[in-house]
Amino acid sequence: MPVSLLWAVDVYGRVYGLSTAGQQWDQCRDAQMEFKRVTAAQQCCWGIACDNNIYLNVHASDLSIRYQEETYENQRWNPVDGFSERLLPSDRWQWSDVTGLQHQPLDSFQLPSSSWEWEGDWYVDENFEGEPTEKGVSLKNACLLQLLPFFPFSGVTCSDVCFQGWTYAIDFPATYTKDKKWNSCVRRRRWLRYRKYKAMDTWAKIPSQHTTLPDPFSDISCGGWEISEEPRGRLCLWAVSLQGKVWFREGIYHHNPEGASWEEVLLPGEVVQISCGPADLVWAVLWEGQLIVREGISRDCPKGASWAIVESPSSDVGATHVAVGNNVVWVVTKDNKVWFRRGVNSHNPCGSGWISMVGEMIMINVGQNDQVWAISSEDRAVYFRQGVTSSELSGKTWKAITVPRDGDRSHSSASANSLQRWMRLRGHTL
Repeated sequence: MPVSLLWAVDVYGRVYGLSTAGQQWDQCRDAQMEFKRVTAAQQCCWGIACDNNIYLNVHASDLSIRYQEETYENQRWNPVDGFSERLLPSDRWQWSDVTGLQHQPLDSFQLPSSSWEWEGDWYVDENFEGEPTEKGVSLKNACLLQLLPFFPFSGVTCSDVCFQGWTYAIDFPATYTKDKKWNSCVRRRRWLRYRKYKAMDTWAKIPSQHTTLPDPFSDISCGGWEISEEPRGRLCLWAVSLQGKVWFREGIYHHNPEGASWEEVLLPGEVVQISCGPADLVWAVLWEGQLIVREGISRDCPKGASWAIVESPSSDVGATHVAVGNNVVWVVTKDNKVWFRRGVNSHNPCGSGWISMVGEMIMINVGQNDQVWAISSEDRAVYFRQGVTSSELSGKTWKAITVPRDGDRSHSSASANSLQRWMRLRGHTL
């Protein structure tokens, strides 16, 4: 059985984790940082700190996170210099991406944040389509290299002699081959360099990536890892700003855990809270107490296409909190009543109706396998929904979690007082 970990934030901004393999809430030991929100996935945890910045905590594993940077060196042949960097005005850059449209010299590559470090220097990729290219300097060409100073007009250059990693073509762009032919007028070779993510098991600040955000975030939720298997480790991260706007984090996957940039998502109203499930369910709560559901989420469009409005479970009392899983939606209204949405699935993300549940909560969350966790409005303790199965997704009853917190003097079963000041929780299987 995999180990499950429930993340929680108390009213003092301290982050804790409760593991099925442990016997207590363990405080996250990191710098003097206080958090307002956390959201967890299998490989990481995201959080909004009290300094209003977004932080990422990636769990350490045996498989390191490495990202491959690449650029291409382009040359053209002329009768005077042979192959050289003297390109035609209509040619691509001397250093470019694979398409030749973007200028990419070696010194233009920078680490995206302080959480990365370079692994070695740039080197030439000596393979082309799974086969090695010609490399090194042959005995005949070694002799030519020695004679070059004495015959400067021989028509032979160092670039002709040292052909490591080059692939040849008639012109840009064209089909490249590893063999030089009589009509090979251009050539290119790929340079590679790897960077490694080093900020493991610690809270690392997410850089702005040149994206100017108008106001700080107030809520955050990650999910979407079941939408597609490629790219590996892909996540969808949704955030709500203080002005009620919703943002989507682009480009999160295994080799780029920080993501690339924020993109604003158009809304029918102002949002106060959002929840993203492991697949294609995304619900949010509007200021007026209504709920909105994201439609059109797919592998090719992970942030969806449009919103549908769903009315609050009670016509007189608006919703304050929503939590979604694979096929479930739970809602808490302003009077702390708990509601379950029936008929929810990928083909009908809006569901078909509300069911009133026993218990009064101020916050609710759905974890792995649609398991449900909540914080009681009466004693602020964390509760677990018992009896949740694939055939009975609403479960049977609430049960309080009575385990001590790291640092508590009392470790008896009556230490529920240590749980009376929880503010937020997120759970996921590691």
